[in-house]
Amino acid sequence: MPLAKRGCDRFRRAPYPGTVTVEKTWRARTSTGQLCQHVTICDAEVGEVVEVTGSVHSVTLHPSGGVESFEADVSDETGMVHLVWLGRRRLTGIVPSRRISARGRVALRDGRKVIFNPEYELTIPGSE
Repeated sequence: MPLAKRGCDRFRRAPYPGTVTVEKTWRARTSTGQLCQHVTICDAEVGEVVEVTGSVHSVTLHPSGGVESFEADVSDETGMVHLVWLGRRRLTGIVPSRRISARGRVALRDGRKVIFNPEYELTIPGSE
């Protein structure tokens, strides 16, 4: 069966004309060369290197009391992940309601999924 790539999903023709099934097998690489898989936030397992996409729910700055950090809560329709950039006071463009894709290793902190110092891409409004 022929595969046609569109966005980050691979589409495969189903046995019936006019239907399409989706396989989540798309893989990307981080800047360090690690393979990561694009998954929904609820499917992101602790310890895996993944790419997740969602909307910024809130941003927080922790300027003192140890290491400075800029933090953002990102959610999709399945869950929420906490993104933390250590040693940063701000990141231009990361504001509530902005769409973002983040890549990194999922960890667990205080019972929540978190990605420290993720690579990220902001989605241009209206391009989806």
